[in-house]
Amino acid sequence: FGEMEPQFVCFTKRLSKTDVRRNLEIPNGTLFLPAGNEVMRVRDRHGVTYQFIASERIGGRCSLTHDWIAFAAAKTLEVGAMLRIYWSGEGNEYVVQEGVQLFGPYIVWLTL
Repeated sequence: FGEMEPQFVCFTKRLSKTDVRRNLEIPNGTLFLPAGNEVMRVRDRHGVTYQFIASERIGGRCSLTHDWIAFAAAKTLEVGAMLRIYWSGEGNEYVVQEGVQLFGPYIVWLTL
């Protein structure tokens, strides 16, 4: 029913209004992101590829930009949704999953 647990989780977060409408703010201490402004290739479950860039903003905070807004709109992401991004373990290939709470505290992660 759910999917395998990924080994290289970059971060997990609940989406804010800024995340959904502008850019995805990356939490401090995030692992497995490419260096600098390299492109992160994200393939969805339908085979469509999006390109995100982890850009550093003023003050040292980072956010995902480029195709992020198109991805958020295509997936109809909403404020409060739980999201997880993980590195596939190969090159700059990444996967985005949404957490769906089914029974009590149990969350099932589904690839978007």
